[in-house]
Amino acid sequence: MKKYKIKFQSNNGTKTILLETNDISKENLPSNITNIKEIKKFDTTSLFQQKKVIKEKVLINIFYELNLMLESNVTLSDALNILIKNRKNKIVLEFLETLKYAFSTSKKVSEELAIFKINYLVGSFLDISQDSGNIVANVKALSELLIESHEIKKSFIKSISYPIILFISFFLSLISIFYFVIPKFKTIFEQTDAELPLATKILLNVQYLFENYLVIILIFLLLLFSCFIFFYKKDEKFQYFIHKVSINNIYLIRDIYLNMQLYKLFLFLDIMLKSKYEFHKSLVCSKVLIKNKYLLDKMSIIDNLLQNGKGISSSFSQAKIFDDITLNLINTGEVSNSLDVTVSEIKKIYKNRFNDKINLLTALIEPFFLIGIMSLILWIVLAVFMPIWDMGNIIKV
Repeated sequence: MKKYKIKFQSNNGTKTILLETNDISKENLPSNITNIKEIKKFDTTSLFQQKKVIKEKVLINIFYELNLMLESNVTLSDALNILIKNRKNKIVLEFLETLKYAFSTSKKVSEELAIFKINYLVGSFLDISQDSGNIVANVKALSELLIESHEIKKSFIKSISYPIILFISFFLSLISIFYFVIPKFKTIFEQTDAELPLATKILLNVQYLFENYLVIILIFLLLLFSCFIFFYKKDEKFQYFIHKVSINNIYLIRDIYLNMQLYKLFLFLDIMLKSKYEFHKSLVCSKVLIKNKYLLDKMSIIDNLLQNGKGISSSFSQAKIFDDITLNLINTGEVSNSLDVTVSEIKKIYKNRFNDKINLLTALIEPFFLIGIMSLILWIVLAVFMPIWDMGNIIKV
């Protein structure tokens, strides 16, 4: 039996209840739920048990082949047997055997696959397959979503790799200058009795900090980052705050992040609608994609409104995260009974916006770094040569 912590909105504010059940989907839950979290029992063996890693490309190939066989009217059991015969990697074979065992015994797939480090979409989608019985449509949707998610990740990494290289180069240049170049001029400046220019004083002070306190500064930053990660994982309120800030408050980053999340959401809806699922059911299933708690809260609002009989466009507008174009397209699809067409168009809009924002970020970072490097060089040149010029003038006099 599993134990769940359920948060929901009531007339008196947010309330929390604990629920023990074998299957939460069959329970009579309160309305206006904002968060459901499983309270896992402490397991000492999990502290020493390392999850078995399956590479993303291997996982994509497995479900791509499985999808092809299922669409060719091969049964799931036979398709898994064929995959098992054609694989030699022990971890992949164990993954396929576990998958076959879970479906043959009707055990929850996500729980059986918990020993593997894989994309969280796999367990969630296959659980949906068990509940709905539509294994062919769900495996096809999962295969397409894994491929698209991989392409999004590749596109994002490709776009930010150049700015990261620039940042690392800039940082290494600073260390090299303050450790190897400035100390040689420092001995010259210490021998003169003349008043040093302000730029030179600042340069020497910064060099002193780098030389004596760089390790301490780096340790402090590492501890700060570790504390952030710790509180992010342990404190739900802090996690919700970070998720909300990432959606609403960080210039440009919020646009990239939100467009990426909404693209994945409408991609999922598009796949599910094409697989003949109804819109509300697709929306409920789409929650498996969303890890951002603030966005998940908004999706829960839409779900609750739909359950209470509100229209789709009205429910989406009350979430207050979608722009007018998206809302107009949803309204058009609802009125004309063509949501599958409009959702597909919305998906393309968010994908184009995501790509545009990534390109804008890349375009903005490059000139900022160039200006920073030029300013650094100008500052060092002035700080080094101004005292030398002053010494030259004293000698002439």
